[in-house]
Order: sequence, then C-alpha cells, then structure tokens
Amino acid sequence: MYRRTVQRAICLAIAAAMLLSLAITVPRDAKAAGGATYYVDNVNGNDASNGTSAGTAWKTLTKVNAKTFAPGDKILFKAGGAWQGQLWPKGSGVNGSPIVIDQYGTGNKPLIAGVTSELQTVFLKNQEYWEINNLEVTNPSTLPFSRDWKGARGERRGVYILNEESGILNHIYIKNLNIHDVDGVYTTRAGGIIFDSVGSYVPSAFNDVLIDGNTLTDVDAYGIYIGSNCTIRYGMGDLWEWVPKPYGSWTPTTNLKISNNTIVRPATGGIAWNVTDGAIVERNTVQEATFLATNASIWWAYADNNVVQYNESFGSHNGEMDGEGFDVDAGNIGSLVQYNYSHDNAGGFMLFVNDTYYTTNTIVRYNISQNDKNHLFRYSGSIDTVYNYNNTVYVGAASGNPVMSDYFTKSSGAPKNIKNYNNVYYSVGDRGWNLTGQTFDSNAYYGGKTLVNSDAHRVTAEPKFMNPGSGGVGMNTLDGYKLQPNSPLIGAGVPLADNGGRDYFGNALYNGDPDIGAYEYQGAVPPATGKTPIVFTPAPITPMPEQPKPAPGNLAPLATASASIATLSTSSIKSLTDSSYDKAWSSVDKGVTFPNYITLDFGSRSVTANKLKVVTRFGTGQGVTKLDLEAYNGTAWVPVKTGIQWTWAYSDTTNETQTLNFDSTTAKQFRLKINGANLKWGNFAINELELYNNAAPNLAVAKSVE
Repeated sequence: MYRRTVQRAICLAIAAAMLLSLAITVPRDAKAAGGATYYVDNVNGNDASNGTSAGTAWKTLTKVNAKTFAPGDKILFKAGGAWQGQLWPKGSGVNGSPIVIDQYGTGNKPLIAGVTSELQTVFLKNQEYWEINNLEVTNPSTLPFSRDWKGARGERRGVYILNEESGILNHIYIKNLNIHDVDGVYTTRAGGIIFDSVGSYVPSAFNDVLIDGNTLTDVDAYGIYIGSNCTIRYGMGDLWEWVPKPYGSWTPTTNLKISNNTIVRPATGGIAWNVTDGAIVERNTVQEATFLATNASIWWAYADNNVVQYNESFGSHNGEMDGEGFDVDAGNIGSLVQYNYSHDNAGGFMLFVNDTYYTTNTIVRYNISQNDKNHLFRYSGSIDTVYNYNNTVYVGAASGNPVMSDYFTKSSGAPKNIKNYNNVYYSVGDRGWNLTGQTFDSNAYYGGKTLVNSDAHRVTAEPKFMNPGSGGVGMNTLDGYKLQPNSPLIGAGVPLADNGGRDYFGNALYNGDPDIGAYEYQGAVPPATGKTPIVFTPAPITPMPEQPKPAPGNLAPLATASASIATLSTSSIKSLTDSSYDKAWSSVDKGVTFPNYITLDFGSRSVTANKLKVVTRFGTGQGVTKLDLEAYNGTAWVPVKTGIQWTWAYSDTTNETQTLNFDSTTAKQFRLKINGANLKWGNFAINELELYNNAAPNLAVAKSVE
C-alpha cells in the first residue's frame, strides 16, 4: 500500500497538552435508571405515534435519526422489515447503561439498505456506549471498484463509527450483523465495519470495542478495519494518503476484541487494525480476501501487544505483493500469533513488515499452514526479533512451488534476530530459502529444498504424520497433522519457556521432551531429559532519530498547490507541501514537455518570502534542472528570479536540497516556471516545496507585486 510520512511539531505539542488534560478527566460512568424502548415498523408504523410500544411504533429512519436518545434506551426494528437510507440516531449512553439497537419479533433481521447519497449506512459520530445488534446492512453502488481511493464510488461503509477530535470514546459493541454488498474503493476507510479515529489536535481513540459474530460478504475494500491518524511516535509518521492530516501523537484504541466473525470476499483485507494496545483477534474466518486488489487477509500495524489466535484464513486471490494469511505489518511492538490455520492463500502464510520504525518482538507458534503459495514467510524491512516455533508447514502440489522465505531490504534496513525452533517443513516442491537474518535449531525438514544445513539438531526423516495435506475448510479438519506413535518428531524438539501451555489441538505441553510441529503427541513417551528451555529475549525499544523535515516558519503548507501538468496516479499534489520528505509529487511519466508550472496559491492572504527550498530524491533521474520563480500581481505573473540552473548529485533516497534566495517579495501566489528536468524515467518529481521569509541584514525591503 502506498505510504507517506507527515510530522508536525505544532500538532505534537498540542496533542501532548490535550493528552495530559484527558488523563485527569473523570470517567463517564454515571448509572442510568432503566431507559425507554422505541419500536420501528416500516409497514404499520406511524411517525406521529410515540414509538414506545409495538402498537405505536415509528415508521421511518428519519424519525429515528431526529431523536437524541438517553442512556439505557433501546431502539428495536421489526424483524423482516426493510428501510432505505442512513441510520444515524443521536445521543450517548453511560457506563452500565448503553443505548441498544436490536430487533423485535420473529423473522429475518431488519434490513437497513444504504443509498447513493450517503457513504455510510449505519453511522455514529462522536458517540459512546452503544450496542448495535441483529441487523442486515448493505451499501451498494452500480459503479465499478476503483484502485484509486478517490474513485467515484467513494469510501462507502456498512457501519461507520467515527471519533473526530473527541478524546476517548467508550463501549461500542457490534454483534450478529449480516453485512453484504458494500461497494467502496481501495482505502482502509471503506468496507463493512469501519472504526476511524481522527485526532489531529485532540488525541482520540476508542476503549472497550467488541465486534463479534458478524457475517460480512462482498465488502469493499475491508471486512473489518480499526483505523486512526494518531500514529506519531519513535520518529514515525508513515501512513496512507487517504488518512486525515496532520497526524496526531500515538493514541491507541484499548480493550479491542474482534471475534467469531466470518468475512467472505472482501476486496482487499479481511480484518485489520491500526493504533491499538492489547487487541485480541480470535476465532474469525476470512475467506477469499484480496478478491479485487492485494493486501493480507488478517493484518495489523502501529499496534502493541497483539494476540491473534484460533483464526482460519484461506483462499486469498492476489499474492504478488501481499496476499498472506497473516501480516505483522509496520510498527508493531509485541505480537503473538498462535493456533491459527492458514491455507491456500495466494501470497503465503506470514508477512512481516517494517517500513520506518519498529516491528519487533513477535512470536509465531503452534500454527498450521497448508498449501499456502508464493512465499511462506516474507520479511520486508528491518524486522527485529521473531521467534517462530512449533509451526507445521505443508507445501503440497497445490502450493505451486513457493519460496520458503524471502526478504526485502528497505530504508529501515534488513531483518535480524529471526529464530526458528521445532517447526516442521514438509514439502513436495519448493524453491528453498533466503536465510538473511535467520537462525534455525531443532526443526524437521522433509522433501523439496527445505533443508537448512546450519540447523545443528535437524530431523530429516519422514515425519510420519497421520495424513499430511488432508486439511479442509475448518479449524477442526487437521487431524492429519497429528503424529503416528513411531514419528521421529516425538521428543526431538527443544523446550521453550512461556510456551502457552497447549498445542494447536488443545493438548497440554510438554509430554516428555518437546515434539516438533504443532502437535504434542499424547501417547507413552520416555521422561523428559532436562533440556534447558529457550527464553524469549525481547529487543529493547528506544526512540528512533527524528526524520528530516522542514524548518519552522515554512509558509508552503498554508497554500494550495497545483501543477499545470497531470500528476502521476500513484502520487498526490498535496505531497508538495505536506511537511514530509518521504512522499513525492511526480508528473506523469509520458509526453513531458516544457515549460510547466507549479503554483502555491495563498488565497486571500498575502505572504512575504525571500527563500525557496526544493527537496528531491533520485535527483539525477527526476530532479528539476532549469526554472524561473514568478509572483502574481493580480493581473500578470512577474519574474522574481530567472535563469536558475540546478545540478543534482544523487540517484538514491538521499534528501537533496536546492536553495534559492531572492529579494523579499509580497504576493498571494508564487509559482515555479519549470523549463527543464532530468527525465530518466520520463517524469520529474519533487518531494517537498518550502517557502520562507528569513530576515537578514543584506536583504532589501520587501517589494510587493500586488
């Protein structure tokens, strides 16, 4: 996914102050006595009635949306009923007395069908203590899916819970919904159930969120997504361009549980969560994710202390870039991935990502991977400290000759401290390993190119599973990976301290010396020999250096940027002035002619400036080389400095700066007239434009062009 970096010192300062004020806020825990029950019947209801009995039910969503409900109130829709439009009831509950939406009567779940004019079907904004149960929800569009997040469909959602600059909002439960045919675009902010925290100035998040027992089918782009723009910590400011700017300081959603949900054919990812602490994601099924575009089926980022367990992820469609069953993505500190079943995923079993800062201290244990494709384990960036142990990996013919592991070096670095113990790698054909950053001990290797010769205590004999490759759909279909009594894997492993106490099948650990693989044999075995257990040693967490960014006083973010040449579809004009060097603006890469113009328009505001800075990466390939600087006097463009020529030195990710000093000039618009550029790839690009008014004794009194 496309990523960008934004850091605003002023945002951090304000956010820190707000966070301090939130810390001393009295919890909203008043008790409400009872509450009223309101009924809604789309056939026999009447909005002129009081709504407090089935016989005096309201009729329309308009009536419900106009009401501010009180703690303890219930809103009951008649089973079998159907409504078109948006459901947005007002008000909040309190601790112990939430407001509840549910059904009454017998029959199908009440249907709330979205309409084109509303992006979200069921909506709460800056509200708390709500429980939403037993609805059927749709939000269709006749337009095709777009990989451009600005596509005509828009960021459509089935259920959208928005916290916008409202601090910590508590207790949102969403249970037993049937959500289908939500037709959004390729963005994390579109899909079936979306939670969104926007805290640019007030650190904002949720506490006590339960998403349980829902079925989501054909939802674009995500099944379930928990998102936030409160991401900045450890020098990080890396997110996707559709997430609201400026970013706030890292403020996690807490007490999040996503459980017992079934997601079928999400356009991209099935379940994903960002900026959380202590999330539990368990007993979910994700089927045929990445149906229209690539992502991992279950993934998480910028989150701490994640527990991901008892989930089944299978049949993802697109696996060229992502497409794994599970993905410990960027910025995760402390993830436990255990007792999951991954099979037939186009991208593989496990992805680990670190783009700009920590993804560290991850444990992956007692999982089973069957016929996952492409790359079983992929390490992307400076992944640090992963313990993979007692996993069973089966590569059958249906896997299509995958690599066992590969890696990518990114600006953050290469993977390190990846330790593999007691795993089974059973293959009928694979392309082997890239072992960068990895060590192996006491693993079993059988078939293919699985053997790692550096494993001092390896087992290479036939594992003697009951029936390898026989797993089907369902967590309970894997008895074929239990061990026969004469298996060489019994007692051949090394003990791990704090191992969770059970295997994939629920058997206690250990029976004698540890077995290799996800099954602990339960028959008679010799007593344990007293091997020294391996203790998980977490990597230390220290702040990362601050990334380069514009100096204080930069005027450019106050302006609206525009370009006379079309912007590359994967870029954004906002990248010119977003105070980040990590995201570039680029012209289209075909048919570039000169001159071209980039304009900073300050609207009704006049600004005085005397310095221009242009930051570019890969300057020898795409840097601007010839330009004039102009200002607008209200009727015409007036030259400020002409005949400028720049030479760039670097062809890599080095931030290279060109600085232009000029006489102080006051105007409402400034523009670069670009007369030439390096076009190695057919385009020219700029990572950041900066404009300053730096007082200096030798500068002339400001001249106005207005």
